[in-house]
Amino acid sequence: MNLLLACLREGKLPHGSFQFVAGNFGVTRFTIRLIWLRAQVDLNNDQRICVSVASQKVKCGRKLKHDDISSRLKELSKTSRTTMRAVAAGLGIPTTALHAYYKRGAIVKYSSYVKPALTDANKVARLKWALDHVIGGSSLHFKNLMDTRTLYLAPGEKPPHRQCKSKRFITKVMFLSAVARPRWNNNTGEWFDGKLGTWHFTEMAPVMRSSRNRPAGTMELKTKNVDKTAYRQMLVYNAIPAIRAKLPAGETKCVKIQQDNARPHVSAKDPTVAAAYKADAWDMEIVCQPPNSPDMNVLDLGFFRAIQTLQERHNCLTVQDVVAATEAACNEVSMETLDSNFMTLQSCLQEVIKATGDNNYKIPHMGKKKLALAGKLPETIACDPTLLNRDF
Repeated sequence: MNLLLACLREGKLPHGSFQFVAGNFGVTRFTIRLIWLRAQVDLNNDQRICVSVASQKVKCGRKLKHDDISSRLKELSKTSRTTMRAVAAGLGIPTTALHAYYKRGAIVKYSSYVKPALTDANKVARLKWALDHVIGGSSLHFKNLMDTRTLYLAPGEKPPHRQCKSKRFITKVMFLSAVARPRWNNNTGEWFDGKLGTWHFTEMAPVMRSSRNRPAGTMELKTKNVDKTAYRQMLVYNAIPAIRAKLPAGETKCVKIQQDNARPHVSAKDPTVAAAYKADAWDMEIVCQPPNSPDMNVLDLGFFRAIQTLQERHNCLTVQDVVAATEAACNEVSMETLDSNFMTLQSCLQEVIKATGDNNYKIPHMGKKKLALAGKLPETIACDPTLLNRDF
């Protein structure tokens, strides 16, 4: 409108004004003419007062035919709601119409995951863990070939054909990872990224048979069985020294090393490990998370998934390839991602308290990236005092 008003000559628009303004905004002259006609004009005191010409369309398009679609959906059995075709058949409407309701939010999609069955003792342990509330340590297999993989292809593009004689032949390498929450290091004046290290359970061993790639006896990197002895050595010679070396000095020397309840993991009172972490005036302690509780581990909540996503981008054929790709992925995971995982862990702890130790809850999403960009992301999530003061 300001541009049209600037074109006025003696109170009239010259010929071609609509076409000129339309060229500046990339629209047709009919659109500019419509805006001009919708403007309210008052010539009193040589002033033009124009109201907003924003679109007044609020509701448009085809009206929904089935207003009770949500209530009708609730009447269907859960087994009849696994696919769009099954739901459409149960409701007696076309699949295309059901997609229209889905886009409008009349129905929502939910993925159901099987969670560990908890006993009463498990629930009590989870509740106590959440209320008491650590450097976290855990182990995971990384593969050179994923069982399932999602790809986005162009129309008509042929998907890759992947095959393997048996899943037992897929190369798997066990890793041990240790992380702490990122924090500011006052001694170095830099941020501590929280990544203490990721170590692989491998060894150099001679190959037993010759092949077209190498003769027998060639030293090759191979995986090894992970038992208590291997895990104990990994703690004593890798994880504990990394904690002393990388954890910001002056903060605290009281550290809890959290681990899950896998069979190879050592007990909290293992004498060899205890002698290693009590050296140099450090006060470390190994604690085991509650049984059947992967949601109590920051690594399982997101850090391992972030590593796997980055590691899958590499074409890994050998053990060396898996090790190199996994180490590169660990270095590539950002400090912000790890800190976000710790925030998720705090949210899960609060949900466990709400559920009285049960795992019947959905991991809450608080929009951490959006809050971080706005500078409103809290350092910790304050637990509701009413949850702590109630009787359990």
